[in-house]
Amino acid sequence: MSATSLTRPRSGGRTSSRNCRRPPPSGSGIANSTVGALGFFALIWSTTSPLSSASAPASPRPLATSSSSAPSLRFAESRRSTDELANTWVDRVRHVGFDLEDGVDEYSFLLAGKGVRACADVAAWFALASRLRKAREQLRALSAAKEQYGIRLAAASPAADGNFHWNLSEAAHFAEEKEIVGFEAHKRSLMKWLTGDADPRRTIVTVCGMGGVGKTTLATNVYTKVAATGHFDCAAWVPVSRNFTTHDLLRRILRELHRAGTSVKQDVDDMDYRSLVDALRGHLARKRFFLLLDDVWDAAAWFHLRTALPDSANGSRIVITTRSREVAALRSTNRTIMMEPLPEQEAWSLFCSTAFREDVDRGCPHRLRHWASKILDRCYGLPLAIVSLGNLMALKDKTEFAWKNVYDSLAWDGQDHGIGQVSTILNFSIDDLPYHLKRCFLYCSIYPEDMLIKRKILIREWIAQGLIEERGQRTMEEVADGYVDELVQRNLLLVALKNEYGRAKRCLIHDLTREVIVHRSRDDRFFQISGSTTSVDSKTKQTRYLTLDRCNGDYHQSTPNMPSLRSLYVLKSEFHASLLSGLRLLTVLNLWFIKISKLPGAVTDLRNLRYLGIRSTYIEELPKELGKLHNLQTLDAKWSMIKTLPSTITKLKNLRHLILFTRGSPYFSFPAPGTSIVLPDGLQNLKCLQTLKYVRADQKMVRSLAILKQMRSLELFGVDERILADLPSALSKMSCLVRLGIDSSDSNVTLDLEPFSPPPVKLKTFTIIGKLTRGMLPSWFSSLTNLVQLYLRSSELREDSVGILSSLPRLLHLSLVDAHTVRSLTFAAGCFPVLRELSLQGLPNLTRIEFQKESLACLRLLMLGRCPQLADVPKSIKNLMHLENLELFEMPSEFAEMMPDDGGNHPDDQHITVVKNIFSRSGRFFEKKFHTNLSNVQEPSKTDVFVDGNLVDRCMSVRLKVSRWQSTYKY
Repeated sequence: MSATSLTRPRSGGRTSSRNCRRPPPSGSGIANSTVGALGFFALIWSTTSPLSSASAPASPRPLATSSSSAPSLRFAESRRSTDELANTWVDRVRHVGFDLEDGVDEYSFLLAGKGVRACADVAAWFALASRLRKAREQLRALSAAKEQYGIRLAAASPAADGNFHWNLSEAAHFAEEKEIVGFEAHKRSLMKWLTGDADPRRTIVTVCGMGGVGKTTLATNVYTKVAATGHFDCAAWVPVSRNFTTHDLLRRILRELHRAGTSVKQDVDDMDYRSLVDALRGHLARKRFFLLLDDVWDAAAWFHLRTALPDSANGSRIVITTRSREVAALRSTNRTIMMEPLPEQEAWSLFCSTAFREDVDRGCPHRLRHWASKILDRCYGLPLAIVSLGNLMALKDKTEFAWKNVYDSLAWDGQDHGIGQVSTILNFSIDDLPYHLKRCFLYCSIYPEDMLIKRKILIREWIAQGLIEERGQRTMEEVADGYVDELVQRNLLLVALKNEYGRAKRCLIHDLTREVIVHRSRDDRFFQISGSTTSVDSKTKQTRYLTLDRCNGDYHQSTPNMPSLRSLYVLKSEFHASLLSGLRLLTVLNLWFIKISKLPGAVTDLRNLRYLGIRSTYIEELPKELGKLHNLQTLDAKWSMIKTLPSTITKLKNLRHLILFTRGSPYFSFPAPGTSIVLPDGLQNLKCLQTLKYVRADQKMVRSLAILKQMRSLELFGVDERILADLPSALSKMSCLVRLGIDSSDSNVTLDLEPFSPPPVKLKTFTIIGKLTRGMLPSWFSSLTNLVQLYLRSSELREDSVGILSSLPRLLHLSLVDAHTVRSLTFAAGCFPVLRELSLQGLPNLTRIEFQKESLACLRLLMLGRCPQLADVPKSIKNLMHLENLELFEMPSEFAEMMPDDGGNHPDDQHITVVKNIFSRSGRFFEKKFHTNLSNVQEPSKTDVFVDGNLVDRCMSVRLKVSRWQSTYKY
């Protein structure tokens, strides 16, 4: 490799404008760049080694980041070919890259020893220098071999990808009706939008979902039916490849129109862009046309096409199928179909109709049901996988032995009868990722199957692994947050739960996609032990990521030494301190559901550790020398059993996130109620701190908060009048604060928030637990124009306080829990214009709610709980025109009974609300879910009720229930 390809690192680290030094990145963000790391080591050898200078730098500087990765390695990795020699060469380059990565982190480890100790280990520095020389020689040899053997790293062929996709798309035209299962509701919606919609404008309908979910099959089936009706003057079906060109796309549309029998010029191959646009516009002028663009990867495809597609106001329609939510956003209002994997029953129907297509009843014989079910489970509801396996099983003997053999040997990257096309389709989505996103997504393979991925934890792990760097004025957390959003937009991360901002809070990876990335991650030395078995190969010593999932017994004795390990996940397993021996380069240690009471002291020898998670464990004590972990960025001890922190924690000057909450129960399933933790003196030293959650406040600690100007999320417990005297001054210094929680669980404490003026201007989430002075919100509350979520509990609010909240322009989520003493609530016209979720719980005096017309115009979810006197459903609930879900928790039985259950039978144009009613009987909770039209809510009627043998009216019955409920429950 030529010397010109070497990437020299910056001469010094960039000092953040926020006065918070960025810690040196992990090698995984550096030495993926083989050549960049070589240039870096050359600089180390000449300037920073204690063997060539009087002393080592006092602290490691920012060295290089993933953005300075060598273009040559990225080029090579993007051009994996069928040439075995070229692939072997790329593998060797990657191997050297890992060696250099180890060297980068070894350098960081040695410098973290501080002062004289950093220079004293002469043997370690000589070993590091030797590793550099060896790697340099290997790279020279590889460069020479590349020229000697004529290795050419040809770019992946766009035509090959396009042809593969074209063949699959074409095949969708010939899918039998019985093979199109589970799409009936989607087909009805598409048919309605295409032929039953009177809107004369040219409108766009999008069909979105992950690869293989059936978008093309659905859209093509509807296209064939609609085109045959004659509703449109002309129609064209065009697949769009990832590497499309505008000229080619226009030519395809013109040819497809010619195929459909319309007169189109034949010399399209010789036309330039302007001629193509003119020809297409001329042909479509005054025509009602129908265009299907299949598998669009980039919104740019539409932007390049739209000028050629005239809007003649005669009802033309365009359908776009895509894997990208960003592309799906091109749709006209409410014209998107989001496709999901098939539910179990429909998946079974599709499998049987494919595997037994030659049988009269297309049913699965009883003797094969066991193995058929297990094979189907491996498809995880993905139609493409189900059809592929169904086609394979149709060729096998109908014996248990044959089907068991298929199940035991099933590999999605195989080539038997189309099985390989499943991984090919899924790999398209991964290959389309830019390099930085691909690295981040492949890291997700460390999470066990079906484990919910917590957004913030994933972000902090990416940062710890060196996969993220600051960009402009954006912090690493903000950059990584954007990466999560982009992976969600591409349907690679699936949203399981949204946060208050409507973004992903918990994510999942579809199981088939996970199988694909686990397979690909093996190239990055991903390695997983599941259960009590492990398979060890020659690559184990270079393992980067290790997950121990439900491993018990003496597995640790057979686990080999892995000096290159960067990330260790241990879940529901026995944890042995010996696992940490030799892991000097470890950057992420995450323990979940571990039953040990003390974190081993060996953790403090992990000088490169940047993420330490002990969430949901029995750990009660942290090592006293925790302060030795100078690179630590995140300490997550939520739901652990930590009661006190070592005083040395205040030495962790690079700490960015400190999350502490002690579990109140030894049962993992029910950790609540929890208690907060008191911090040792010296909090002001942690100037990089962005997150400080669930800590007990005292006056000294609160005064220290004024120094922490990077704070973004702060949750304080035990707040009283003395603390409130100092807190406003501290908060006024936190210009970045977006989340604030103030908790006073003492009923004798009154929270006077008036002195907080002016409040933090960027505040988005605000939690207040405790009694407010005079039962009123502070006068400055209406200035919280960025507030998105508000949670009030035990506030003893007066009714006039609701008026202040109703005008907040961005408030999306409002929870009032035991917060009101009033008997009625009225939501006036125009109030809460953007509110999407409203929760009213624990309001024992509430007897009446009124929703005036045009109030809560955007409300989607209403939660009512433990309001025992609210026995009647307000007739005005029908004014909540967009309410999708109504959740009831321990409400009077009469409340739910007033809402009719339509049994799921309702016209498509009728607005239906899903009602979930959770109630208790004999100490057990039950759930009932049904659909209702709120316009049909019954009027309350007087009913005779017998109580203890006496005849009472309905209102008296409710009051009796209330008094008994209040004597039993306290909240």
